[in-house]
Amino acid sequence: MKKIDLENDNKIVTGFKIPDNYFDSFEDRLMQKIESAPEKAKVVSLWQRKSVWISGVAAVFVISIGTWIYFEQQKTESIEISQEYLAYESDITTEDIAKHLTDDELTNLELEITDFDTQTESYINEYLN
Repeated sequence: MKKIDLENDNKIVTGFKIPDNYFDSFEDRLMQKIESAPEKAKVVSLWQRKSVWISGVAAVFVISIGTWIYFEQQKTESIEISQEYLAYESDITTEDIAKHLTDDELTNLELEITDFDTQTESYINEYLN
């Protein structure tokens, strides 16, 4: 591999030239720009802008309510789909369903059934009396 001599090689031309005395006057030009720049900038505090805070809180509130509604709708739809499947599927027996339920789910179902029975019984007694 041949070393390239950038200073003595006439084939390499960058196309950029620095004007004469550029760095001699550079510091003076820079200081003039710094001195002519405005000294005090306008500062806007976020604490004073209540509309930003209010709109932020409103956005969080809307997003949280929307997320809650979405997941509640998904839960309701999955329950309805499960109920429709169980209602129209004739091959599934109650024993098959009971095999897939946990003990907590079975006790909750028993409580719901007994609560429904007591409500129905009290409604019938009130109606007859």
